[in-house]
Amino acid sequence: MTMADYNVFKVVLVISEALWNNVAKSMMAYPLIKPTPYDVEVKVESFHWWFVVRKKLLNMILSTIRILPQCPIVDIGCGVGSNLSVLESHRLNIFGLDRSFYALSLASKKFKRSLINGDLNQLPLKPNSIGIIVAMDILEHLEDDLNGIHELYNALKKEGILILTVPAFRFLWGIQDIVTGHQRRYSGQEIMIKLRKEGFEILRASYFNLFLFFPILLGRRMIRLLGLKIESENEINFPLLNFFLKAIFSLELRILKYFSFPFGVSFFCIARK
Repeated sequence: MTMADYNVFKVVLVISEALWNNVAKSMMAYPLIKPTPYDVEVKVESFHWWFVVRKKLLNMILSTIRILPQCPIVDIGCGVGSNLSVLESHRLNIFGLDRSFYALSLASKKFKRSLINGDLNQLPLKPNSIGIIVAMDILEHLEDDLNGIHELYNALKKEGILILTVPAFRFLWGIQDIVTGHQRRYSGQEIMIKLRKEGFEILRASYFNLFLFFPILLGRRMIRLLGLKIESENEINFPLLNFFLKAIFSLELRILKYFSFPFGVSFFCIARK
């Protein structure tokens, strides 16, 4: 992607941010309008256990990959930029891509990196142009995930790396899947078959969030059984619980660095074109 391309996308982002600022001002008169998932994420991503430890997972994965200088890296579905801080800490040649102008406007307040509006269904990236793609919890949002995998493969250079995470197991379906617009959850075998069918080579794959698997399964079953009206699972959180969950999940990552898990709430995969 050329510098001219970046400049065009920056202009588009500035315009969209100005439009959203005007929309936000007009929304002040309507206090009953619910905040979007992006508004929630931008408030909690710096301390909420899930976002904090997912960043640690990405950092761990990056430490195992040989990254060439100036290797172009794109975080697809970057949202408000939760993972961009991790990539930025490695001083990488990065940019974020998301289909939501509003999410990008929020991300632009924290990051001065290039931010691009685009959709995984039809990526605005030149074929064979990207060295590493980060796609964390994005593929499950697509109606046609096979097309999304094809787009990822097409954008990567030869020997390019895909870092992918997806939610695991259909029987773990819960309120958060509905709130965030998921189409499906995956078994590890299912997602690896789809990646290999496109031509990817699997370098490393494992479930993660193992220690919280049964508590989350039980919690979601209880919410469903009792008919509890909860708008988001992020509401089920308080400082002591948050500290406890971060500690457990962080400990798990130390083990995950050397061993793969047979099950978990989510699944990650490192694949090569």
